[in-house]
Amino acid sequence: MLHKMMLVLLVFVASIANAAESPVVQLTQLLEQNRNVEGEFSQATYDDQGKQVQVSNGMFLLSKPNQFVWDSVTPYAQRIISDGKSILVWDVDLQQATKKPLSGSSSSSPAGLLGQPAEKVLPHYLVTVISDGTFRLAPKDEESMFKMLTLSFQKNRVHSMSILDGLGQTTVIKFKKVVAHSGVSKENFSLKVPADVDVIEEGQ
Repeated sequence: MLHKMMLVLLVFVASIANAAESPVVQLTQLLEQNRNVEGEFSQATYDDQGKQVQVSNGMFLLSKPNQFVWDSVTPYAQRIISDGKSILVWDVDLQQATKKPLSGSSSSSPAGLLGQPAEKVLPHYLVTVISDGTFRLAPKDEESMFKMLTLSFQKNRVHSMSILDGLGQTTVIKFKKVVAHSGVSKENFSLKVPADVDVIEEGQ
């Protein structure tokens, strides 16, 4: 009888421990399932009064390890590319680009959050579950670029992201036609740009 009581107690304690860890564990598993994916996105930004101030559409490609392309097509062409070591933000129409080390530079961006390993990104946030497949991430760093981030998944695929910044603006990103891939050519993540593009290097 005592043995059974001890066993029940151990199971109960273990279930409490697992429940306490579940938000991070669940989100880690989902993020890792979405590191080799590609698809389309639509992105809209609203001011603190709820008025839409910006909208864009494009395509994205993620591939292990730490490689991604975030390609805004409309209304302005911009490419955010990581080759796993450095990240390049290229404003195509302006013929300008900024290049900096990937480490510590992109975990607060949508591409950086989804493109990097969960164990590198999630320690910077307090993670809570809002509902099944939906998580709220609050940055631990008070100087973070945003106050709150909400990330949702449907059928284990990334579905949407909402970002509230320090100015009260909210950016809503919806992901469409998301599919997994088994690997793509590294040429997709080349940081090479045309000779007439002015590249500013930071932190090199």
